[in-house]
Amino acid sequence: MTIETEPGNSTTSPTSTDRPRRPLVGNRLVLTGAIMYLLEWVAIVAGHVGVPLGATVGAAGIARAYGGHADSLGWAAGWFGVVLLGRVLIMTGLRSALADSHRPQRLMDLAVAAMALSVALETCVYAVAAGASWSLGAQGSLAAARSLDAVASQLNHVLYGPLGVSLVAAGIAMWRSGLFPRTLAALGTVAGVLSTLIGLALAAPRFSGAADALSSVALLFWVWMIWTGVVLWRARRSG
Repeated sequence: MTIETEPGNSTTSPTSTDRPRRPLVGNRLVLTGAIMYLLEWVAIVAGHVGVPLGATVGAAGIARAYGGHADSLGWAAGWFGVVLLGRVLIMTGLRSALADSHRPQRLMDLAVAAMALSVALETCVYAVAAGASWSLGAQGSLAAARSLDAVASQLNHVLYGPLGVSLVAAGIAMWRSGLFPRTLAALGTVAGVLSTLIGLALAAPRFSGAADALSSVALLFWVWMIWTGVVLWRARRSG
């Protein structure tokens, strides 16, 4: 479309394609959330957390893992209840960055909610494990501790479903926004698909071995969250 200004002269009206592309508006939330989440290793190492084990482990293994560890597992469960919220902060920060960059994606609401569910389930894993250890140390039966361990183990497999859905939603949102490297968006999506597969097909006890092997997908998640956090940290507006 042209607008006549003077006889013999014309100018082209600006179109949406002529307008400068809005830059990515970053923040510190995603990288802060990633660091917060990785602090789970403080409790894993300091508390010697090696549970849950699963119902296939014998009585002797349950006794070694849970006997006399009520305080350390209880402390670890409380620690996880705080630092795992870093995962929710990751998705909240990403949602905020997209909105601030005028590229809001409705899928990010699902990403935040699904990640919150995964955090709630994982916190329950270690709360149940701590309860099993406490019960065993208070004259509870080994059979009861073993049952509680099986519950914790099943919860540990189930949490991968919502974790994966969150990552898939975030990866697609990043891709559709056009604000992030395609490789980064694809990495999050792939990690999410593999994690979702655990929830969809491998949560049954008979597939626990395969689920445990595929759970190494967490490494892809860690790479994705740190990479995303660095990108958004560097893109933040000064002042």
